[in-house]
Amino acid sequence: MLKSLGILIGGIFIGAVGAEIIRKEYPDALDKLQSKTRELSTGVKEAFKRGYDSTARTKKSARPAT
Repeated sequence: MLKSLGILIGGIFIGAVGAEIIRKEYPDALDKLQSKTRELSTGVKEAFKRGYDSTARTKKSARPAT
């Protein structure tokens, strides 16, 4: 378990250092990637809300009210 935790912490550290190196070398590419990711997540969120609202609405009964 301790070995796995060490590997996890090491992976997080290496990933953070790698992200900083990429950020310094290619700042425009990361900005473009971030904006595209934001657009995609906003679109997914809106689609989920629309789908949820359409299924959550009360359905009219087929039987006539008495």
